[in-house]
This record gives sequence, C-alpha cells and structure tokens, in this order.
Amino acid sequence: MSLVYNILFHGTIFAVLLILYLLPIMMNLSPRIWGFSDYPKEITDAVPPQTKRERQIAGLLIIPFLLLSLGFPIVSTLILESTYSGTIPLLDAFLNAFGIFMFGNFADLVILDWLIVGTITPDFVVIPGTEHMRDKEYKDFRLFHAKGHIWGTIGMAVISLVIAGAVVLF
Repeated sequence: MSLVYNILFHGTIFAVLLILYLLPIMMNLSPRIWGFSDYPKEITDAVPPQTKRERQIAGLLIIPFLLLSLGFPIVSTLILESTYSGTIPLLDAFLNAFGIFMFGNFADLVILDWLIVGTITPDFVVIPGTEHMRDKEYKDFRLFHAKGHIWGTIGMAVISLVIAGAVVLF
C-alpha cells in the first residue's frame, strides 16, 4: 500500500467517522453544549455563558472525539509502517498522520461548518436566544471558522510530528 493510497483510503474513512460522530451530536444536543466555544463572540455574547452542567456534558463528549481523532491517525500510520516491512521513514509517517488529520479537518470545515452551520443554518445549530442572528452572524461564521481551522492545522502538524516520531522510534 503506497503512502498516497493510505492517506486517501484512511483519510476518507476518518472523515466519514468524524462526521458520523459529530453530526448526531449536533442534531440531538443543544449547540450550547457541543459548539458554544466554537461560535463567534458576537453570538456567544448575546446569550448567558455556558452552565456548569453544559460544560460537564461537553467535557464527556470530547473523550470519544479525542480517542478517534488521535487514535485513527496513529493506527493508520502503524498500518502504513507494516507495509514498509516495519521501518517507515519519519517523513512518510508524518505525511500520513498529517494527511489523515487534514481529511478530518477539511470535512469538518466544509461539511459541518460551512455547509450546515454557515449556509443551511438549521434550527439545531442556532443557539437559543440568537435566532435573530441567523441571517447575518451565522452566515459570517464561515470566515471565522476558516481562521480557526488554520490554527488547528498548525496544531495538527505538531501532533503529526509527535505521532510520526513515536511510530518511528517504537
């Protein structure tokens, strides 16, 4: 299995799994729980801060998300290493982990943030009390989230390097 094939194959699976985890949460729980800190200040300033209970539930939801988000690129890189007869170059390990992360990042940005939240803006993404902002602030959300994903990409590059180093060394 080549590096490019591994990234395309596992990246697609990762993106689908990520959407399958996040979308039902978005559809069935209040955006005050799953997305409050991801919304622009103009929106969050219009409503009371998250309650302690909302923060607790959000904290529980992040656990499976982190396990998937960190575990999948690790497993994918280990699978790729096995195709290299057990010795993978650091660059290939890094590119694989980073490529997997970028598939998830792209799916989150384009499907969840731009399409669902910023374009369609269904009721389940609107924080109660901000309904009057649906046609402007929620539409402006697209640029806000693109900037956030740029910072996330930098973090993913660092994490990818750590994953690559761990796979190569161990």
